[in-house]
Amino acid sequence: MAYIRNNIEYPSVTTILGLLDKSGALTWWASGCAVDFIKENIEIIKNPESPHAIDQLFKDAKGAFTKTSEKALDVGTQVHNAIEKYIKTGKDLSGELSEGVQNGFLAFLEWESKNHVVWEKSEVEIVSTKYGYAGTADAIAVINGHRYLIDFKTSKAVYDEYRMQLAAYLLGWNEENPNEKIDNAAVLRLDKETGEPEFRDLSKDIIDKSRAFLKLLDFYYFEKKRKLKNNPFVKAIWEGVA
Repeated sequence: MAYIRNNIEYPSVTTILGLLDKSGALTWWASGCAVDFIKENIEIIKNPESPHAIDQLFKDAKGAFTKTSEKALDVGTQVHNAIEKYIKTGKDLSGELSEGVQNGFLAFLEWESKNHVVWEKSEVEIVSTKYGYAGTADAIAVINGHRYLIDFKTSKAVYDEYRMQLAAYLLGWNEENPNEKIDNAAVLRLDKETGEPEFRDLSKDIIDKSRAFLKLLDFYYFEKKRKLKNNPFVKAIWEGVA
C-alpha cells in the first residue's frame, strides 16, 4: 500500500515492516493450522470415503493457513471498523457482530470501561515528508491523564514489529504536529477468541525502535529501484544526489 500526499507517493509503514523476516514464527503458525485442520477432519482418516480421500486431506491441510489467515484478516478489519464507528458516533455494535468480531469488540468495551478514556482522533493518517513514509494510526486518546497514540490488534500476542510500527507512527505524528507532540504509544490487543483485552504501553521502546525503523526504511529505498510517483527519496538515491 502507498499513500499520496501533494502528488507524491510514499510507502506505507506496513510495507516497510514487510521486509522483516517473519518466517520462523510463520512456519510454526502454518504448521499449527495444518494440524488443526487435520484434527477437525479426523473422521476422513478413520473412515475414508475413497482411496484418495486421505491424500486430499493432507493436500488441503498444507493450504489451511491461507484460509485461516484470510479469516483472521477479515475479523481484524471488522473489529477495527466497529471500534472506529464507536469512537466517532458512540454507537455500540455488540450484538450485531459475528462471534470472533464480537469477542474483539467486547474486549475493547471492557478495557474502556475500566479506564478513563477521552478519544481525540480515529484513523489518523500520518505522512513523514522528512523521512519518506506514511501510515494510519488507529487512534489518539487521553488515557488516565496521559495522551497516547494507539493501535488496535486482534493478534494472539504483541509482536516485536508492533513496537517499530508505533515508533514510526509517533515519529511521523510529532514531525507533522510539533505543537501537539505525543510521548506515549501503546497497543491495545483484543483477543478475538477469549474476549480479553491487553493494554501494552510501548513508550519506553520508542527511541530505539524509531532508529531501527529508519534503518529499515533506508534499506527499503536502497534495496532496489522503487517505482514511487514523484518520490524525492527515490530520485535522490538513484540519480546519485544522496
